[in-house]
Amino acid sequence: MPLSADFKSIHYKNWEVYFSQCYPNGAIKLPELANILQLTAAEHADLGGVGFDDLSKYDQSWVMNRMRIEIGELPNFSQEIEVKTWIEELKGFKSTRNFEVSREGKKLLGISSLWAIFNMKLRRPDALQFDTSYVEQFPDIHATEIANQRVDLSFEVSEIFEQTVQFSDLDIVNHVNNTKYLEWCINYIDPMLILGNKIKAIDLNFIKELSLGEAITIQKGVFDNKIGFKISKGEQICFACVFEIEK
Repeated sequence: MPLSADFKSIHYKNWEVYFSQCYPNGAIKLPELANILQLTAAEHADLGGVGFDDLSKYDQSWVMNRMRIEIGELPNFSQEIEVKTWIEELKGFKSTRNFEVSREGKKLLGISSLWAIFNMKLRRPDALQFDTSYVEQFPDIHATEIANQRVDLSFEVSEIFEQTVQFSDLDIVNHVNNTKYLEWCINYIDPMLILGNKIKAIDLNFIKELSLGEAITIQKGVFDNKIGFKISKGEQICFACVFEIEK
């Protein structure tokens, strides 16, 4: 759709946390938080004329490449939160987008993410097909202490789990939705680390897409104050993440 009169380069969206989005302690589930961030980004992109409908005309879509979430406090059931998002850099087929989640003026979380334009027919990165010079970029305004970063894949693995990609894992781009990778890994973490708000940061790398019916292995390793995961299809690592645990 064309550029909306409501478009601003810094976008704000209010959300209420519902009971179905929460862990047993009332805190928002991490995959639900990630979904809210993406819905906010999607609304911002739609208003700016670079949303899903705009890109689909060129068989393209935004896909997430990397994300870093720094957690001060997780929102709880029935609380209203504000998500603020802006573009740090938009260049070629990649965009760095930042988020801040706050409640009543207090910052709860900071997020740095890297997105890429993905050609849905060719199944590979692609160049944006239209002008975005009207989008103001904020290279000096950061939401996190450490920017989104590549996960070091060399950590030693101590546990391996196997599963198969299910239909419910897929999204509109016909591959595993990025929140599912996070959900899969969380299933192999001690719940008390989450319920006790001991996870202070998460780095996520989306390396290769996964499709329906594919057999995968989830490899887990514990090192320093971190828990790392690698998700592989055969010899190919498709996803990696590291949870930083409070010391």
